[in-house]
Amino acid sequence: MLKRVLLVSLLVVGVLLVSLGVAGAQDSALKFIMIAHGSPAGNPFWSTVEKGMVDACALLSADCQWLGDPNYSAEAMAGYWEDALAAQPTGIGTSAPDAEAVRAGVESANAQGIPVIIFNTADKGAGTDQALGVLFYIGANERTGGQSNARRVLAQAAADGGTITRGVCTIQEQGHSGLEARCAGVRDVFDENGIQLDILDISNDPTESAGKIQDYFTANPDTNAIFMLGPNPASALNLYVTEAGIQPGQLYATTHDTSQEIFDMIKAGYLLQAIDQQPYLQGYETINWLFLNSQYKLAPGGDIFTGPGIIDASNVAAIEELVRAGYR
Repeated sequence: MLKRVLLVSLLVVGVLLVSLGVAGAQDSALKFIMIAHGSPAGNPFWSTVEKGMVDACALLSADCQWLGDPNYSAEAMAGYWEDALAAQPTGIGTSAPDAEAVRAGVESANAQGIPVIIFNTADKGAGTDQALGVLFYIGANERTGGQSNARRVLAQAAADGGTITRGVCTIQEQGHSGLEARCAGVRDVFDENGIQLDILDISNDPTESAGKIQDYFTANPDTNAIFMLGPNPASALNLYVTEAGIQPGQLYATTHDTSQEIFDMIKAGYLLQAIDQQPYLQGYETINWLFLNSQYKLAPGGDIFTGPGIIDASNVAAIEELVRAGYR
């Protein structure tokens, strides 16, 4: 009996020591910062990325901060990097729509031994001598997503007994490498099939962009496919088709990312599909891997792709519920 009590006591002490050790590690001023070219305020995509960050930080008892602005600019990104480095964090996650805007910050972090992970928008110089010195990338394969949308449009047109005569891909943030990659994926497929693809610069203002879309179609009435690249552009398309009286099936359209409006457009037949890059994972996994690398020098064997996933009429109801819960 005495041996059993002693054994149990030792086990309890051991568990307490392990618990105190973990708590001590977690309480040792863990601080992670995510720098993005967007803000969770009013943007359902970025708010989901932020939720992933917040949930991961809560599990790690870490102090986390989001630095981002609704209006992207290279100058703002560079400024956020200065703020992040001044805070002397344990690790930094950054998007990289413009590599040069973050290069000086990344180099400074490397010199200080601060691990850096790129999330959401990959370094387009990766694999070359212009690559940023980061651990790896967490996010979607954007070009593959564009190819998926293009193939879906061509397949649907063929199923309807018709063809795609001309397409347009809209870009709401000019110079954004991830958005350019999405349109490049569409172009890959269109070039293979000998179909012209135009690029139309719009903005994140749905009303302004709806006007630009209307002007484009007035000038190019032979276009019957359009590719939107996010929630606000999808809202612009919704405004355009409503005001122009376009019926489902008249215009072959797709988008990227999620919003309630996008789901409604899929269910109504105005969008064939949306590419989902699982933004929650981008926030959660960035913090998770910054922790693992900063504490234990752990890293995966390569980039972590969170997409593309496809949302269409077959699964939109299930995804809709997960979005309401903040996870998709």
